[in-house]
Amino acid sequence: MDKELMQSSALLIPAYKPDDRLPPYVAALKEAGVGKIVIVDDGSGESFRPLFDQIPQDDVTVVLSYTPNGGKGHALKTGMQYLMEHCPGQKYIITADSDGQHTVTDVLRMVDALHENDEGLLLGSRDFSKNNKNVPWKSRFGNRTTSVVFKLFYGQWVTDTQTGLRGFERSLLPSMLAVRGERYEYEMNMLIDCAQQKTPMRALPIETVYENNNEGSHFRPFQDSMRIYAVILGSFFKFIGTALLSWVVDYTLFVLLNLLFEKAFPWMNVTITLWFAAVILRIAIAKVLARLASGVVNYTLNKKLVFEDKGSAAKSGLRYVCIFILNLILSVVLTSTLHLLLGVSENIITIPVDIFLFIANYFVQRAWVFKKPVPEAESQTEA
Repeated sequence: MDKELMQSSALLIPAYKPDDRLPPYVAALKEAGVGKIVIVDDGSGESFRPLFDQIPQDDVTVVLSYTPNGGKGHALKTGMQYLMEHCPGQKYIITADSDGQHTVTDVLRMVDALHENDEGLLLGSRDFSKNNKNVPWKSRFGNRTTSVVFKLFYGQWVTDTQTGLRGFERSLLPSMLAVRGERYEYEMNMLIDCAQQKTPMRALPIETVYENNNEGSHFRPFQDSMRIYAVILGSFFKFIGTALLSWVVDYTLFVLLNLLFEKAFPWMNVTITLWFAAVILRIAIAKVLARLASGVVNYTLNKKLVFEDKGSAAKSGLRYVCIFILNLILSVVLTSTLHLLLGVSENIITIPVDIFLFIANYFVQRAWVFKKPVPEAESQTEA
């Protein structure tokens, strides 16, 4: 492989209580010509100091240590910050685990693949097919399940959502540093941010290595899996909570106003035919007034709690109003039409109508109304 190309690469290894495979692994990477190797001692403790001391610190390798343990995400961001501030000549950033899963050959292939195409995020993808007998069943099941859930919620199929072998061009460092999460959830948040910001993600098949049934990993199957799924589904569950509260406001006002109009204002019972649909005036007015009140509640909660949007309220507010008006029209038309077609009470038929619109709203608001801005790329600095 081209020596100059390897010199432009940097390998970042987060390490928490690693075993004795780490020093020879670093030595092999150094021998292969990797330009910069940053090992982050994530609070392993004094008992592991002799192991880290086996790694010589020179112009190629550096060990960053701190206490207490901050988590894998914290370690990765510590290393990325160091690379951004002190290694301007490293064009390609590769992250790898310290437990022996990522071979030197695959690291070199990652560098070569980034040289051919450095757009977006490159993921070292393991083979989780049933034909691969080297994969523990819990790893195969966990990765496949996560891939399916990720596809449903974020629209992209990621073959290996939990791979630690990842690569990108250094201009993405600000985006990677902006990703939330300090522990294992950081890597999932990285995929989510890429999906939301339309950053390309592609897979590079790599060797599947599970030494000693992956006993060297500090991944906690239950706690960390729950943390990962909380990341994937967290905003949706918060969206459900704010939607339920808003729906209570909307439904309560709609029922009260609809009953009031029906009893106090008989002239509102008139049916207006609009092309393919029919609209009952009292239902329309009750819907509009109830939805206006619940819309204010919903926008405020979604902006602050669900999508944590820190941007201008004018921009997201205008987009929300557009979606709000469309939903209001659809809710009025569907509720009135289904009420007349099916003969079901409008107070009942509005429930499935609003559930359908609510699910559609989540994806539209996440992708458009409260779309996250892309962090500014790092300015190119000459080495």
